[in-house]
Amino acid sequence: MRIRVEPHPVFPAAALGFALIGFFERPMAERRPRPPEMRAGLQLLVTSPRDSGPGSLREAIIAADRAPDRALIEIRTGRIVLETPLPPLVNPKGVILEAPNAGAEIDGSGLAAGALLDLASPRSVVAGLTIRGAAEQGVLVRSQGVRLRGLTVADCGEGVHVLEGAGDLLLEASSFDGNGTGVHVEPGARAVEIYESRFRNHDKAGVWAVSPSPPSQSTVPVVSVRQSRFEGDRMSLVLIDVPALVEDNQFLRPLEAAAYLTGAAVVRRNRVEGGASMGLYGDAVDGAVLEDNEVSHSQVAGILLRDSRNSQLRRNRLFGNAYGIAVLFDAGGAPNLVGENLVANQSADGIFVVAAAPVLQANRILGNRLAGLRVLDYVPIRGPRLAGRPLVRDDNVMENNGSDAQVRGEYREPPPASQGP
Repeated sequence: MRIRVEPHPVFPAAALGFALIGFFERPMAERRPRPPEMRAGLQLLVTSPRDSGPGSLREAIIAADRAPDRALIEIRTGRIVLETPLPPLVNPKGVILEAPNAGAEIDGSGLAAGALLDLASPRSVVAGLTIRGAAEQGVLVRSQGVRLRGLTVADCGEGVHVLEGAGDLLLEASSFDGNGTGVHVEPGARAVEIYESRFRNHDKAGVWAVSPSPPSQSTVPVVSVRQSRFEGDRMSLVLIDVPALVEDNQFLRPLEAAAYLTGAAVVRRNRVEGGASMGLYGDAVDGAVLEDNEVSHSQVAGILLRDSRNSQLRRNRLFGNAYGIAVLFDAGGAPNLVGENLVANQSADGIFVVAAAPVLQANRILGNRLAGLRVLDYVPIRGPRLAGRPLVRDDNVMENNGSDAQVRGEYREPPPASQGP
């Protein structure tokens, strides 16, 4: 007996509804209102790849700078090869520069100096462009509230340079490749956020933010780097005396260090793998927090603190490095806390202390090839011996290391190299 299954009476209407949704989805998306930051009173189209003339980017920027309202420049051409520097974007109401279609590129390889895009217009937005070949800066940010989104910046002296006085900058979903420095943040810039971006093969650093003096007591981050990926840079991050938040990033094969830190920084939930030297390097940090990071296969040390104070290394996981955690010398004052870390399977020592007095608490130090904990006094050529004297709590666990007992010794400062005749 053949059973006939009748469609539910709602089915034809539902099918028609889904078909209509599919049919109208793209037109409806195109008619959706643009977000407020992408709205403008004047729209200018770039249709020519030439350096100047009608339809060129140069003419569009000049028109946008003269506009009484916020202006939108939409690039609908491909590669633009600059012969002379572009004028800066200076409209006080803001300029939007976007390339909605793939393939739009500004090539500055023929210019000897200057920035390819000079943003002196507050609340400007640059989106979807490839910027290539600047001898100096790909993008120079002078103003407040700039948004850089979906950029590709390659082969520039500096990808993005943020000047003193600029701030509230969001850089997201962008790619930096083969520049000298990816992002350079000057002293006096503030609230620079880098989010979901990629940095690769930078000669100097992926992100460089250096202040000439320690910051005030403010804990508001000047630089935030979150959910980004760094690969093959000389140093991924250089953050010297700049309050910073470094969170949920991946660092692969840095040549010197994934992060070089001085001052106060919060570095947490990052993954560092395959460093040719250091993983995370804190030099004269004061009040820094390094927690919940995973550091593996660094050829010198996973985490190193030098001349530091009042900082915390908590709940990090270190394995397969030469040395796991190294604490060298003290800056005096409040001691550093090394607590609740898993330090396993280093090719040398798990924790290595020289002339320092960190508090070691609730660490699990397992299966390291040499000592679980090695403590050395420092013996200079001149001056007093500096003792290594960590406070080792009873709740540390050391098992299956080359030595589970604390290994004591000394490091003698080598004499200066003799000079030939």
